Amino acid sequence: MTDAPATDFVPLAARTRVNALVLPAAALLSGAALWLAFGSPLPVPALLGDAGWLLALVLRQPVALAASRFFGRERAATIVGWFSGPAEELVRLALVLLALRSFDEALWAGFGWAAVEVLLVAVNVLVIADLMTKDDPKSRQAQQILQDQGMTTPQHPLWGLLERLSATALHLGFTLLLFAQPWLVLLTLPVHSLTNMLAVRFARTHLALTEAALAAAGLAVLAAGLALTLP
Repeated sequence: MTDAPATDFVPLAARTRVNALVLPAAALLSGAALWLAFGSPLPVPALLGDAGWLLALVLRQPVALAASRFFGRERAATIVGWFSGPAEELVRLALVLLALRSFDEALWAGFGWAAVEVLLVAVNVLVIADLMTKDDPKSRQAQQILQDQGMTTPQHPLWGLLERLSATALHLGFTLLLFAQPWLVLLTLPVHSLTNMLAVRFARTHLALTEAALAAAGLAVLAAGLALTLP
């Protein structure tokens, strides 16, 4: 017989599942908005965007493993967070230079990049929700890590939806900026990492302000990308 958990995660798990199921709406809403504003989707560029994000994810794994081995869990998370900008923006630059030939292609590649991230985040949240319902020693240890990181604080699903919409705007904007001027990777790379790190740093203590800042950043980057690329 196991000891009762220090925190009852079961109600939180149910709420976390709801949050996960809401997240894909960000891809549906942004895709519908792009369709209405710019015409029918382009499947091939969207799939290339999917592949680009997945490749960037793979490139982060050796860094994550090495950082965990040599620096410990907390410092490793920081290192991987800062590496997110180089990993994604350099792959995005390669995609823009090698495969995209028009504004529409760049637009839908940016959408595909953001959409696959939304889906993987939703899956990850569902995995976390499932973990919260388990009572074995490894699950308890993982629950404690989640609690230490502030990831067990109940949040309204709309916060997650807003965060994913902001991230989608950023990915669209970054892709359009690099399509317009590839040298802008010198700006998108540090901005990407800085945005991620600031969001992680302040979301737990100043959620509303953080989400407002992310939304403003996403709209500004997207507006800049559209201004430089609209035919």
